[in-house]
Amino acid sequence: MKKNISLMYTVAFLQGLVFYAPVSLLYRIERGLSVSEYFFLEFILLLVIVLTEVPWGYFADKYGYKKTLVISYILFFLGRLSLLFCNSLMGFVGQTILAAMGVSGASGCDIAFLYKSCNKDESEKVFGKYRAFSSLAFFISSLSSFFLISISMELAVLVTVIAYGLSIIVICFTKDVEIEISKDKKEISIKDSFNNSFKDIKSVKWIFIFVIATAIIAEISYGISVNLGQLHFKNIGIEIRFLGYISALSELLAMLSCKTHVFTKKFGQNNTLKVMVNIILLCVLVLIFTDNIFISIITISSIAGLISMISPIVLDIKNKSISKNRATILSVYSMIGSLISAFINIVIGFCADIYLKSAFIACFAIMAIGVCGVYLYINQANRNI
Repeated sequence: MKKNISLMYTVAFLQGLVFYAPVSLLYRIERGLSVSEYFFLEFILLLVIVLTEVPWGYFADKYGYKKTLVISYILFFLGRLSLLFCNSLMGFVGQTILAAMGVSGASGCDIAFLYKSCNKDESEKVFGKYRAFSSLAFFISSLSSFFLISISMELAVLVTVIAYGLSIIVICFTKDVEIEISKDKKEISIKDSFNNSFKDIKSVKWIFIFVIATAIIAEISYGISVNLGQLHFKNIGIEIRFLGYISALSELLAMLSCKTHVFTKKFGQNNTLKVMVNIILLCVLVLIFTDNIFISIITISSIAGLISMISPIVLDIKNKSISKNRATILSVYSMIGSLISAFINIVIGFCADIYLKSAFIACFAIMAIGVCGVYLYINQANRNI
C-alpha cells in the first residue's frame, strides 16, 4: 500500500499546480463577472457539492474508492478545461457544476483511500504530507505564474489543465483498498448508517459541532487567502503579476503541514489546534484595520499557512470518529461543511460588493463563532479522557 501513498502524493502535487490561482477572481472579472456573481458561483459550487456528496459517498463505499476517484478527477479536469471557453455567467455556471461534481466525488474519498492505505498510527503524518505536496506544487505554480500571467491568463489556465490531465493517468496506477462497510444489506438510511458507523454514538453531537466549526474556519480562511486577498492587494496598490509571489509565500508556509504531527506530539493535538485557530482569528482582525502592504502580505500568508497546518489534525479527528462506511460519513461531513460555506459565501460576496472592509468584519464575526465551536468540542473531548 506504500505505492498507493506515493501515487496519491503525486496526484496531490499535480492537482496543486493551479497556475492561474493567484488571479482566479480577477480572471473571471476580466471575462465579465462582478464580485457578487463570483461569490454566487461559489454558492452554486457548494450547493452542488451538498447535493452530491452523500450519493458519491455511497457510490464509493459500494464500488470502490479508486473507481470513484478516477471518475471524479475526470470531471474535475473537464471543469478546468471549460474555463478556457467561459465568457458569460451561464458558461461559468456550467463550469462550476462540472468542478463541483469532481470535488464532491473526490472529497472524503481521497482521505478514506489514504487512511486505508497507511498505518493508522501514522495517518496524521500521511495527511500532513499529502497536504504538503499540494502546497509545494501550489508554491511552484505561484512562482511560475508571474511569467505565465505576463503572457496571458489563458496560458496559465491551459498549463493547469495539462497538470490535471496527468493526475488522471497517475490515479489509474493505484490499487484499490478494502472497504469498511456494514454487512447488513438492509442498512440503507443515513440514520442507520450513522448508528453503525461511529465508534461512539454518544459523541456524534460533538463531532458535528467540530465539523461545523472547522468548516467555518476553513471557509473564511479560504475566502480571505484566495479571493478577498486578491481584491485587498489590488486596492492597496500591488500589481496583478506580483500576486503569484504572494501566493508562493502562502504555500511555503502551508508546506509546514507536513510537520503538524511534530507540534501535536510535543504540545498535544488539542492545544496545537487551539493556538492555531486563535492566531488565524487575530490575523482576520488585523486585516480590518490595515492597508499596509507588508502587514497585509504577512497576515494573509499566515492565514493560508495555518489553515493548511490545521488540516491534518482535523482529518485525523474526523477519521478516528468513524468505524464503518468511511467514505459515506466523510462525505456527510464534507456536505455539512459545504452547506455552511455556501451561506458564508453569500454573506461575504454581498459585503464585498458594498465595501471590502465590511467583508473582513463579517469574516471576523463568523470566524469567532467557529473558534468557539472548536473550544466547545475540545472541552468535551477533555472531559471524556
